[in-house]
Amino acid sequence: MISEYISGLQHIGLPARELNRTIRFYEGLGFREVHRTATPAGVPVVFLQLGSCVLECWEEPSSAGRAGAIDHIALDVRDVERLYGEVCAAGYPITTDGIETLPFWERGVRFFKTQGPDGESVEFCEILRGDRTKENE
Repeated sequence: MISEYISGLQHIGLPARELNRTIRFYEGLGFREVHRTATPAGVPVVFLQLGSCVLECWEEPSSAGRAGAIDHIALDVRDVERLYGEVCAAGYPITTDGIETLPFWERGVRFFKTQGPDGESVEFCEILRGDRTKENE
């Protein structure tokens, strides 16, 4: 069952017209920077957190500022590979090239996405921990 692999909301992906302005705005609301990295293409990415709410912000002027400009909703998952099989078997469309990786956080992340009924991306994301890396399995 798909839901047994999902533990909750991991983050909301929010494109920013000007990344530093976005950081200042959310810090003013009480968010704090918890991680800073970059995409493989060199685009800066900042994770801001307030309580259990995490925003992943990056500079992307072309889509920022539009009504509803949330790029994706990421769900925190356990065992991304098994979940991938469950989601595929349930017939959800996969919009990534299978399970992908990014060098975010200390050991990286593994994720895949599907598309919701109104075009929104839903990302299933597993943050790799020191005791559980796919390279060691």
